[in-house]
Amino acid sequence: MKLITKLMLAGTTLLSVSLPALADTPDWRYVEGGYTRYGFDNSNIEPDGLHVAGKYLLDGNFYANGEFGWLDESGFDFTTLTLGGGYRLSVNNTTDAYVGANFERIDADNYDDNGYSLVTGVRSMISPELELNGELGYFDVDEGDITLKVGANYYFNPQFAVGASYKFIDDADVLQVTARYAF
Repeated sequence: MKLITKLMLAGTTLLSVSLPALADTPDWRYVEGGYTRYGFDNSNIEPDGLHVAGKYLLDGNFYANGEFGWLDESGFDFTTLTLGGGYRLSVNNTTDAYVGANFERIDADNYDDNGYSLVTGVRSMISPELELNGELGYFDVDEGDITLKVGANYYFNPQFAVGASYKFIDDADVLQVTARYAF
């Protein structure tokens, strides 16, 4: 826990440093979709599938977000749903910090449950083409777990990007590869 906190503080400090020739603030109006793979500790089950997600800035600082995923492996099928929102705060012209709360739902073959998640993170455009992000969270569906997510997006132009993220949860890891359209 202390290591995760130190890593997040170091990442926040690094991302908030103003560097020359940086891009504008990260875009908060986008839709994306792509590939998702879960890896569960102490299990040979690694379901994968597709997901769609998006964020929408409601005004200068409040945003809404959502994500839906369909995953399966050899008859083990499940879906995930995240709906929520939060508040973003501009750290400088290229970096935003944010906090959010979400409703979480997991539907699996023999398991269905609702819960919530709380997140805080940093998104930074370190160049006009490259966005880096880091997020620390608390995910509570059935039992609570601390989460840590890191990711990057490469923009081919202001509207189209490809990205990847990796999320660490207590007994599962989530890899996502995405294509994004910002509007």
